[in-house]
Amino acid sequence: MSSAPDWVKQLKPSGPQGHELLAQERAKSNLKVEKLSEFMFTKEALDRKQKVLRVLEAEKVFDKSQNYFAGRVDRFETALARAKRLRQLAVKHSWDTDTFRQATELISEPGPYGLHESMFLVSRCSDKRVSVVVC
Repeated sequence: MSSAPDWVKQLKPSGPQGHELLAQERAKSNLKVEKLSEFMFTKEALDRKQKVLRVLEAEKVFDKSQNYFAGRVDRFETALARAKRLRQLAVKHSWDTDTFRQATELISEPGPYGLHESMFLVSRCSDKRVSVVVC
């Protein structure tokens, strides 16, 4: 394969790049990110997110490092294994609906039962546990 021509090698980016501009703007700010996060999401929600994240990170099945290399069948089997383990963790840790949804968001991949769970299984009864109903 031929190497790039000299004129291509001499090309330089024009002006500051996006990541550089973002770093400059962040350096100018005196805003406390932690305080803003607590204001926007509440301390309890952030603590819950960290707690759930620690649980998920400890599970090998939620490791995404090999997702790119997996074939269609492997991806489906992995999704089923993740859904099964997520349900087991929800039972083990007595997660309520909000915590379970937080875990689903942290996984950030569609699960094989996601549509079914959102359409047929979840109904809130004030601030109590989840009750199962069919719409």
